[in-house]
Amino acid sequence: MDVTKSNFQTVLEALDDELKNASFVSIDTEFTGLSSTEGRNSKLSSLDTPPERYKKVLNGTSQFVIIQFGLSIFRFDNSISKYVNKTYNFYIFPNTSTLPGLCDTKFLSQASSLGFLASQGFDFNKLIKEGIPYLNLVDEEKLKVILEKKSKLLHLRSDASSTQVSELPADQKGFLNNITSKVETFLQNEENEEKSNAALELHCSTIQNELIFSHVKYRYPKLLFEISKKTSSGCTVIVKKTGIQNSKTEPSGTDNNVSEMEKFEDNVGFSRVIRKITDSGKLVVGHNMLLDLCHILGQFCAPLPEDYHDFKGMVNTFFPRFIDTKVMATTKPFRDILQNSALERLLSSLLAAPFRSIEIVPATGFPSYTDNFKNHEAGYDAFITGRCFLAMANYLEDISSSQSKTTAVHESSFITPFYQKIFMMMVPDIPYMTISGPDLEPSREHVFHVTFPSEWKLQDIFHLFSVHGTVRVDWTGDTSAFVTLHRKENSPFVLRAMAESKLPVGCSVISYKHYLDRKSQNATLSAEVPDLSSRKRLSSAVECNSCDFPSPKKIRKDVKNVKLNKEQFVVSADWD
Repeated sequence: MDVTKSNFQTVLEALDDELKNASFVSIDTEFTGLSSTEGRNSKLSSLDTPPERYKKVLNGTSQFVIIQFGLSIFRFDNSISKYVNKTYNFYIFPNTSTLPGLCDTKFLSQASSLGFLASQGFDFNKLIKEGIPYLNLVDEEKLKVILEKKSKLLHLRSDASSTQVSELPADQKGFLNNITSKVETFLQNEENEEKSNAALELHCSTIQNELIFSHVKYRYPKLLFEISKKTSSGCTVIVKKTGIQNSKTEPSGTDNNVSEMEKFEDNVGFSRVIRKITDSGKLVVGHNMLLDLCHILGQFCAPLPEDYHDFKGMVNTFFPRFIDTKVMATTKPFRDILQNSALERLLSSLLAAPFRSIEIVPATGFPSYTDNFKNHEAGYDAFITGRCFLAMANYLEDISSSQSKTTAVHESSFITPFYQKIFMMMVPDIPYMTISGPDLEPSREHVFHVTFPSEWKLQDIFHLFSVHGTVRVDWTGDTSAFVTLHRKENSPFVLRAMAESKLPVGCSVISYKHYLDRKSQNATLSAEVPDLSSRKRLSSAVECNSCDFPSPKKIRKDVKNVKLNKEQFVVSADWD
């Protein structure tokens, strides 16, 4: 179901009960762009640590925005032993009206991203005209403070006016009550509603004229009060309508404030959906969730923190229970039987043996996505994410030795190890961020940081490490790179061999640990490393077979014939 401004309030009101009865929810998003790759520091590396990866993603998150959000709600129906599904496809666009105290929203877009969405049938006219606005908690608080100050000012004015009226001489209070009654009657006269030239004449003394303008006029801002005739004994005040009135009486300051608060709630908009998901405490399932979570938190909750550990705390606050199906698909037991973990291909694999599909039925009034493919619509992708989760959870139950197997697989204890982990692309030894605890800290004794002359080519680095087996090269600059040995057992001999031989002028080799220590001691090291833009380098890792290079030295005889364990080193930059 598509959700825009026109039906958002109706959907929002029903969401509390739907989330209360949900077994779990799955989500997906579409962005105006994916990542900012300007500069060497933004490029993903197979040696990124979780804090480094977060920092790189953070740089691009603030530049792009979510324009479509898919929410798929799954409820296990015990009476039929099937999951019932409701899927919403929200169109989201920044507020196009001017809000007091808030800047007009600016964001970037990537031509390739928008072109791709257009090729999938994305309706950009619907997005801009009917997209649901939003405010994060910071902007919401700013606007709320401004409206509260305005409300207090209106009350102060009202109180001041009441005080002035109460201080009037007793003989004038009756006069003002009479004048007010006449003005009210004038407004309520149905015959005058359609007469633009209708007027009311009020005859009064000079003092009473001042009282009309100071105590009556302010109550009726859409009426025109004019002095028509002046005489020595008094004057005549003419009251006219400035236009057809929308109501019998002019809204009071309180009514205006209520209206503004309603508009305020409208401007908070889609952010309320995220808060309802958080408050529900339900399991949230996503696929390759790092970008999704960063954008959701930054756009609808609060600005993302600079510190990675603060980010972990923020994720746990808003999403206390989530599972990334990308983590499931790329760890045991699934990584041994799934060839690709991209969402569409993953679903295709999970619909075949040895997996057993779980039947999902759409709720009344909701479309069925089972046979209706809408790839890269956020709602559809959220649905198939949930479907993949159920298939993998079901498989875990099937292969378990437990005697009591559950049909409602979202309650399975076998999915617990996958909680609070976010997939990290391209990093084989740290495949995920651990949000609820310490991250993995693998040994990188087989990784070395190398500096060399600017004229060096890839082949020069291969030659330098030729006696140590096949290597992987990750460029970090024009004159530096990380070199990873495929044969970890050769690691202890590298620095010794480099020390025994004379390295070329301008070349140095240090351990990965030494590099990290030096980096922490010298914060300016990154500024001293030249940028990649002046020279074309391979953006992904490069591997070379060193079978044509000389054999290892005598000091490494004991490991010369050790076979390479490929599973330890397999890396695919295209594995999305």
